[in-house]
Amino acid sequence: AFSLFSLPLNLIMIRRLFSSAILAGVLAGLVISLLYQFTTVPLIVEAEEFETKQSADARYTTGSDNFVVHLVHNNDSKSDHPEWEPASVVERIVYTSLTTIISGVGFALLVVSALVIRGSSGGFRIGVLWGIGGFAAFILAPAAGLPPELPGMMKAELIGRQFWWLGTAIVTATGLWILVFYKNPYLYILATVLLLAPHVLGAPIQHSIQGSIIPAELAAKFSTVSIGVNFIFWLMLGGLSAHFFKKFQPKTA
Repeated sequence: AFSLFSLPLNLIMIRRLFSSAILAGVLAGLVISLLYQFTTVPLIVEAEEFETKQSADARYTTGSDNFVVHLVHNNDSKSDHPEWEPASVVERIVYTSLTTIISGVGFALLVVSALVIRGSSGGFRIGVLWGIGGFAAFILAPAAGLPPELPGMMKAELIGRQFWWLGTAIVTATGLWILVFYKNPYLYILATVLLLAPHVLGAPIQHSIQGSIIPAELAAKFSTVSIGVNFIFWLMLGGLSAHFFKKFQPKTA
C-alpha cells in the first residue's frame, strides 16, 4: 500500500532513473553523432547532390519520355512545398546531434525502466544484453521491412510507414520479452506469432529501388552502414544506462 514514508524512496528511484538515462543518452548520442559525420552523413550529402543534379538535368531535357515528364512534374510540385534542408554543415551537425541525443535519452529511459521492472541492479554487461534486445526490436526488425532510406528514394506514405515501424517495434519487444523471461511453451507460441506477424502482414508497399533516382549500390551501402552504426549506438546506450543505474544505487548502511 502507498505510504507517505515511501515517497522519499520513490523520489530517489525517479532521480536515479532519469539521471542514468540522461547521462547515457547524452554520452552515447555525442559519440554516435560524431560517428555519423564520417559514416552516414557523407552518403546523405552524396544522395542530395545526386538528387539535385538529376532534377536539374530533367528540367533541361526535351522529348516525350514519360520518365522525364514524370520527374519534372514531381520536381515542380515539390517546389511549391520545399522540404527543409540544413542551411550549412554546422547546422546539419547541430540538428543531427540534438536529434540523436534526445532519441538516446528516450531509449535509455526504456532500458532503465525495464531494469526496474525486472528488479535488476544493472551493470554494464547486463546493459549490453538489453541494448542488443533494443537493437533487435527498434532497428533490426523494422529494417527487415523498411530499410533506412536516403533522400530521393521512392517511399511509401509516411503515416503508413510510421505506424508499421511502431507496431513492429512494440510486438517485437513484447515477443522477445516473453521468450527471455517466461518458461511457458504456450507463451512461446504467442511470442513467435508476435515476432512474425508484422513481416507476414508486410510493410507498406514501396516503389522498387529501380524507380528511384538514387543508385542501388548507394542505397544499399547507406542501409548497411546505418544499421551498423545503430548497433553500436544501442550497445553503448544499453551498457551505459545500466552502468549508471548501478552506480547511482543508494548506499545502504
